[in-house]
This record gives sequence, structure tokens and C-alpha cells, in this order.
Amino acid sequence: MPITFENLPRDYEELQVPVYILKGHSTASNSGLIAVSSSKFPIQYFEVTQGYFKCFLNLGKGINDLLIQHIDGAFVNGYPSLPNLPKPYEQIKVSIKYNPLDASLVPQIHLCVMVGKDSPGLFDCPKDKQFEGNGLETAIRKMRVGGRIMQAFTQDEMAKNGLGKRSFRFVEENSVSTLSITDERNAVMRDEIKIHVIRSDRTVAEIRDANFAQQNKNAKKAGELFDMALKSLTNYGGPFSDKETDKTRAIAAVLILDAHWDPKQNLILGHAALGGGTDRIKLAIFGSQGLHSWPMNVESIHKAFTDCTKLNTKEVANDCNECSQYWECLTVSLGAFMHEIGHSLGCPHQENGVMLRDYVTMNRKFLTKERACVRTRKGEWGPVGTNSEPGWHRLDLVRFLYHPAFAIPSDLNDMNFRPAESRVNKGMRLPESINNEATVIAIDSENMEIRCDSGIYLIECYIGEFSRLHYEYLPQFYRGIGAQKVIKLNLKVLMSQLPPQYQNTQQPIKLEILSCGFGQKTIDNVVKYMLDHSRAISIPQLPNLRVRRSDNFGSAPGKDVLAAIPPTKQIAVIRVTHGMALDGFQIYFRDNSYVDFGNSKSHYSDFHLESDEYLIGINVRSGLWVDAIQFVTNKRESPMFGGNGGGLRKFVVPQGTRLVGFYGVMGQWCNQVGVLYA
Repeated sequence: MPITFENLPRDYEELQVPVYILKGHSTASNSGLIAVSSSKFPIQYFEVTQGYFKCFLNLGKGINDLLIQHIDGAFVNGYPSLPNLPKPYEQIKVSIKYNPLDASLVPQIHLCVMVGKDSPGLFDCPKDKQFEGNGLETAIRKMRVGGRIMQAFTQDEMAKNGLGKRSFRFVEENSVSTLSITDERNAVMRDEIKIHVIRSDRTVAEIRDANFAQQNKNAKKAGELFDMALKSLTNYGGPFSDKETDKTRAIAAVLILDAHWDPKQNLILGHAALGGGTDRIKLAIFGSQGLHSWPMNVESIHKAFTDCTKLNTKEVANDCNECSQYWECLTVSLGAFMHEIGHSLGCPHQENGVMLRDYVTMNRKFLTKERACVRTRKGEWGPVGTNSEPGWHRLDLVRFLYHPAFAIPSDLNDMNFRPAESRVNKGMRLPESINNEATVIAIDSENMEIRCDSGIYLIECYIGEFSRLHYEYLPQFYRGIGAQKVIKLNLKVLMSQLPPQYQNTQQPIKLEILSCGFGQKTIDNVVKYMLDHSRAISIPQLPNLRVRRSDNFGSAPGKDVLAAIPPTKQIAVIRVTHGMALDGFQIYFRDNSYVDFGNSKSHYSDFHLESDEYLIGINVRSGLWVDAIQFVTNKRESPMFGGNGGGLRKFVVPQGTRLVGFYGVMGQWCNQVGVLYA
């Protein structure tokens, strides 16, 4: 066939975002244009380089029947130039489905623009771009297009890595479309990305305080803009209100419109590139200093990615000295914003990819020919194949696979991958009864057992800043074994699988254990951890026993406490003193003796054990201190004694051992608790 495709979606695949990068080859001619016609979107044109093309398709809901024609023509000054009535060299018809899951099932990112309370609503813009405008309405148009570019980029990376055609979704609203010039002229209604306009309670002067500018080496409060954005979102209410975030964590990406380049200070004011958030709102922020280079509509995307106009630093910022031309300004500013969104979705920095700085060439994802670059002194070149594109790191993509924001319809058919409890609150908050943090047990100095109720999907081994080895547990429909509730690791095997240059490292090996439901357990030095937790400790009350200890739950400092349970004694009652936190407990034995752990007060609850019953573990709600405790026996679980705060942690003693006591730290109430076993 004269026209073939690298990545045409299969008939059964249903895209979840209304954009798609379709890549292919045509033998009809080495040059020319690809014209894509559809009943659901105005005609679009794409460049052909040595027979290779990439089509950034825009789709409507349902089945999109597309006529793809290879025609004569070329891009001139960034826009398609066609002869009169161009005759197709070749053509083909294809169909692509866009059927997004109901918005009530999938968390979406809120795309926002923040303005000061006295802001005129303008962003930095050079004189030769003033024809587009630089007000709030222009910013909204550009952000809508930028959002679709980020979605298409991410979807292509997920598919390229064999993880399905997935991407994050933005909150949308039905309105007159500004995505296409033709649509806008004809007042076509579409589901467009909703841009929340967030009015800060701070002035423009406060936002532009040099002490808040992240790139100011002498800034006194470099994180202030992040806190400012969080507060502005909370004040805005709606999806960011406490009432809503009690149920479903919000995800927000905020562009600071009042960011401003000050050439006298050689500083971008009102700008910070940060991503992270709280337990309620996951947040990415970025300044608007490069917004002038973003396309206004789909017709100007090619122009924006190929605009070689040199940037004038008397007018606008050359961010990180990587914006020699307008097209670089677009890739750096939009790509860095996507990098911060990556942080808000749980991604750390990586060895390569978007979460390093590979986004500076994100234009290659959409072009078959890259234009000359003043900064790198590289000339125009092409074709730009898939192997030359930047992308997300594999570890980011595995995180995305298990993030509920990236769900696709087929996921819902696999109860192992998306169990019922993961569908509550759009998957952004697990039910309180589900433990999402891994428990690590050192069997000996070399072998460990890792447990987690919600399932472990990724283990990373860090040496220095980056992961050098990882174990991923993909769903069965991607030929994996699925997220695991129990994993056994051998330290010698792990070290032998590291890259050769790290196998004899003297640096600590850090483990990051990621589990479904946003659980993450960190072991900073796994060799030291294994030695410490497998080594027998001496307990005077437990002579001749090889006693080991679990992790302690809680983190606040205080006075060390310990309660030993001699193997010869049977527990009759555990008396727990608590209110909305754990004060302590007393363990009464059948011979009428008892041991204390922490404080005992007049308000308590009793848990009676049967004659053939014994303790095997605890479930704990904890954060800074211990909010509540639940005792686990060989037959059942006690009630949860205490409050609802903190996260749920669990520890059950390894097979072949028995629980012989508790250790911990006390303050005004119980700050830490852990298990002793032998």
C-alpha cells in the first residue's frame, strides 16, 4: 500500500482524549502534504519529509471517519500552501474511536490560570506577537491548545511503551470552540478544556516579589508562590474545597499569568517551576513567561513549532538560556509545565526523559523535520523518526499506568487490576480499611518479605539521585503478573542485577516501594536496614530469645517504652486507653499479672482474648503520632481503638515466629509503636 501507518489504533481501541498523533509513510512522493478530512473537525494539513508524516489529529466523540490524502503542497512561513485544486497522489480512509469514560469515573486535571487581585490580566509578549493579543482571553486559548499537545505527547509515549493508549484528562466544559479558526467562525460547540481563572488575594507586586522568584539565588521564600497558588485554589472553592477534597483529591496545574521578565534584574519575577501538593490538592505551577510562543489554535501549531524568530531578551525571557528562538521557547515553557504536572502525578526526577529536561525537543514528537537551532548550531534535519523523539521515562509510564487518571475502558473488565475498592472516589482515596503502604520484614540480613494489601506494582533501587534498577509488576493483560500483595527479595540477587558500575558501590542503595492507591515506602539504606532489623536484640524480660523488631509506626520523638510478653504467659485482656489518639495499653495475663505500654487513664476499652487465642500482629493508624491501634490474633481482629487520622499500616509476624512484645515512644500520648517478635 502506498500509505501505511506505524500506530493506527485497532478497531476495538477507544481513545480517552480527543487528540492523537498518527504516524505513517507514503511511497507516493517524498514531499508534499498530508490532508486529513473529517466530518467532525475542519481539514488539517501536515508535512511530509522523505515520505514520512505525523498527523496531530483532533477528534470528535464517537467514530471518526478520516480521509487521509497525500497531496502536492508545502508549508510556507509556518502555514500550508497548496496549488489550486491539488490532485491527491494517494489516499486512504481510516476510522478512529474517541469514547471517553464518564467523567464521574476518572479524576481529571484542573487547568488554571492565577492572576493577582489587581492584575490587568496581561502576560509578557514581544511586539511582533502583539497581533495575537496578550490578555486573559488569549491566554485561555493558548492554554487549551497547550493542554491538548501535552495529552497527545503522553498518549503517544504510553502506547509506544506497550501500556495502552492512555493519557491524563483535563476537566472540560461545553462551549464555543476556539481550538480551530474555522470552528470559532462557525460558533461550533465542543467539549473544550475548562480554564479556571483563579483570583489570588495577593497583589501583582506581591506575586512579583523578587524574594519569591525561584530562579533568584538569594530568594528568601522561593516556595512562596506554590503556597500562594494552593491558598488561591482553596479560596476559589468548588472542586478545591475541603468538602470536595475530603472525598476526592484534586489535581491542578496553575499558570501564573503575572509572571514578568525584568531585564534589569535578569530575573523572571512571579515564576516558579514546582510540582507536588498536599493530601488534598496535587499541584503543578509555572510562570507565563513563554506563553507568547504557544499556538493559539491547531492551525498555528506547525508555525509555533517551526518559528525560527530570534528571541529578544529586551522584551521577553530566555528561560534557562534555552530559548534562542520562538520554537525553543515553546518547547521549554510548555515542556517544563508538563514536567511539573509529572511531579503532581507522582513522578520524581529521572535519568532521562521529561522528568530530566528532554522536553526541550518535544517539537520532534509532532514534526518530521526540525528547523535550524541557533543555540545548538544544528541545522535543519529530517525525517524525525520515532526513535529521535523525547519521551517520558519508563518509570514515569509505569506510575501513570497505575494512576486512576489514566484509566481506559478495558481496565474496568479486570477486577485484579481495578478492584472495586480502587473505584471509590475516582480512585483518588482508598477506603480506610485498605492498607496502601508496604510492610517490610527482614527475614535475615539478605532476605526480605514485602507485604501490602493494595498490591505492590513497582520497586525502584536508587544509587545516588536516580533509580539504577527496578522491578515492575504489570497487569496480566500486558503480560505481567499483576500488582503483588507479597514479594520476596534477596539482597545478593538484587545487587547482582545492578548495572556493572554499581555492583560494588559503597553508596547506600535506597528502595522505593510503590503500591496501588498512592502508597510509597522508602528504605534509605537497604543494607543497613536489613542488618538492623534482622539482628537479634537483648530484652532482659525475654532471656534466651532471639528478639527482632518491626518498623515503628509514627514518627514524633519522646520517651522510649517497652512491654514484653513472656512466651509462657497467656493474654486474658488488653485494656486500651484512647480518645481520638492512642494513649497506651495494659496487657493482663491469666495469672493476674500485667505489663504497661505507655499511659493508662480512666477512659479505656477492653479487648478479651479466648483461651486458645494469641496475638500475631497489629494494624495501626499513624502519621506524626499513633491515632489508633487494632490487635490481630490468630482468630480475628479487635475493634480499631482511637481516631480516624493518619494512614493505615499493618504488621503480622513472619511465619514460624511469635509476637513477644511491643516497643515505642511516648509523649503526651503514644508517638510510636512497633512489634517485637522471636
